[in-house]
Amino acid sequence: MYKEETLPFYVSPGDAPAKQELLKAALHLFVRDGLCETSIRAIAAEAGYSNPAIFKHFDTKEALALHLFERCYRRLSSELYSALDPARPFPANLHGLIERFAGLLDENSDAFLYVQDTLRLFWPKVAPALRRHSLIGLLKRLVQAGVREGEVASGVSEDLLVAAMAGFLSQFARALYFGELSGNAKDWVPAIEQTLRRMVRP
Repeated sequence: MYKEETLPFYVSPGDAPAKQELLKAALHLFVRDGLCETSIRAIAAEAGYSNPAIFKHFDTKEALALHLFERCYRRLSSELYSALDPARPFPANLHGLIERFAGLLDENSDAFLYVQDTLRLFWPKVAPALRRHSLIGLLKRLVQAGVREGEVASGVSEDLLVAAMAGFLSQFARALYFGELSGNAKDWVPAIEQTLRRMVRP
C-alpha cells in the first residue's frame, strides 16, 4: 500500500482521511502506470479502501484526475512565478528558477511529471485564473528579459528557445525519476544552469 508519513502539498489537511489516501494513491499510480491505464479499482486497492469510497469524493476518475492536476499545477506555478524578481538580472532569475524547480522535484517529482503528462488533456478545463499563470508564459518572460539584457540570443525565435528550455527541464525530471541520473535534483542545479545558459546564449 502506498503511504507517506507527511501530507504532500496536493493533499489538504481538511480533506477526509479517505480522500487524502485516495489522492496520494491516485497520483502515484497515474505517474507510474499512466492515467488511462489506472482504474478506479487499482486506486482504491492502493489506498486501502473500497471502490465506493472514491465516489463519495469524486463523481468519476476524470474528476479525481482534474482535481489533482489543478492542485499540482497551482503549487508548481505559484512556486516558480515567485522565483522570479523583475528587479534582478537574467542570470540571477535563471538561477532562482532552477533552484526552485529542483526543490519542487525533490519534494515531489510525481506532481511535476503528472502535470507534464496530462497538460494537454486538462489545460483547457482549468479555471481561467489558473490559466493566466502559464509556465510557458513564465519562461517566455524570462527569455525576453534575457534578450533585452544581451544574455539570450536575439536572432533566434523566442518561442523555440522557450520550447527547448521547457523540453530540457521535463526530460531532466524524467531521467531523474527513472534513475538515469543519480542523486537529488538539487545536486544538478549547476549543471542544469550551465546547460540552459549554453542553449540560449547569444
